[in-house]
Amino acid sequence: MTTQPPDFDDLVGADLEPAERDRLHRMHELLVSAGPPPKLAAELGPAPHAATVHVLRRRRARLAALAASLAAVVFAVGYVAGARSDDPDTWDVVAMTGVGAAPGASASLEIFDLDDAGNWPMELKVEGLGPSVGGSTYELWLTKDGELAAACGAFAVDADGTAVVPLNAPYRFDDFDKWVVVEEGSETPLLTT
Repeated sequence: MTTQPPDFDDLVGADLEPAERDRLHRMHELLVSAGPPPKLAAELGPAPHAATVHVLRRRRARLAALAASLAAVVFAVGYVAGARSDDPDTWDVVAMTGVGAAPGASASLEIFDLDDAGNWPMELKVEGLGPSVGGSTYELWLTKDGELAAACGAFAVDADGTAVVPLNAPYRFDDFDKWVVVEEGSETPLLTT
């Protein structure tokens, strides 16, 4: 059984320019002479069943999810390991209690490992230290023989009497007796070790 190719005029209509009509007619003749494509070889077998395609898609989706999870774990481990290497380790934590005009106040001074320049980075956490008289700041000092000897920084507190302040001390701690917090311009301790 042979099939007659479609008529060219039925395919393109009559409203074409002559040059375009000639070009399309040549293409039509080439396609007709080439004939229909060959049949799919029987040895390839039938097309895959829809269930098989679904299983393959699910398998790909699971592999993609596994790869994404693995990438997230590797990123998290790298982030945690990198973050730890940048943070100094704690060398000591010093507790301070309120005295004199600040009996309910307290503080914790976390001293980190000595840095390459010879500074001791620190973080002072203060609670219950009211606003200073006259609005001045507070100062952290090291004392020697009961006298203020080495300043380690100044800070202010929030209205609720709290502060978390990064400070540093470029001193040898064994040269001093203890830590105190005083109001700027005063030598009377408000917090002491």
